[in-house]
Amino acid sequence: MILVNDSVLVDSGPDIYHQLLQIPNSQYLISNIKALILTHAHPDHILGFYDLTHLYNLKEKPKLYATQETLVGLRQIHKYALDPFLPEVIRPPEVFEIDHTKFTFIPVEHNHFPTWGLKIKGDRLVCYLPDIRLLPKSQEKTCKDVHLLILDGSSLGKAGQTRIHESIIEGLTLGKKLKAKKVYFTHIGHKTGKYQDLEKFVQEKGGRNFHIAFDGLELEI
Repeated sequence: MILVNDSVLVDSGPDIYHQLLQIPNSQYLISNIKALILTHAHPDHILGFYDLTHLYNLKEKPKLYATQETLVGLRQIHKYALDPFLPEVIRPPEVFEIDHTKFTFIPVEHNHFPTWGLKIKGDRLVCYLPDIRLLPKSQEKTCKDVHLLILDGSSLGKAGQTRIHESIIEGLTLGKKLKAKKVYFTHIGHKTGKYQDLEKFVQEKGGRNFHIAFDGLELEI
């Protein structure tokens, strides 16, 4: 889950409301949320949606951007009204814009359910790929030379790799191939290791532009 420009949420995991409350001036920030973007409908990306429907004192009704398949998946779990969110179906590669920042869904391989990464284009380029088994070669150009690349870090190497997630070791190779200026691994697995050890590992194996993300991390690019 990430928050873009203090106003656009991407995904809504089970602890999204708790995470928002940890941010300084959280009540002011929450009231300024303008949109929620859902990359796919796996439970760890949508189970916090119910809490978001109980956000009060919003300055305006936020939009909910997702593909049709993701909205169907959300409705299978969330049986209540989507208020205050106003759903808008996105048909990739359609580009949608929020406050002068452009967003594009990127098709990725994850499992049988349609899953998307996200390209974010403002003053800088960001590619957000938190849940991937593989980035299709056809999409490599989309994520080439970005200022910030956020990758799946569910496992460390092939020995502990899950069936539907790229490993950190594979992500190091991908980050170098895409020539990203900064790479952060998220979606860190429980058995992957301690933060300090992982941070040291990715910098030794990848370089000083590789890092491990953590809750509450703020990046200005």
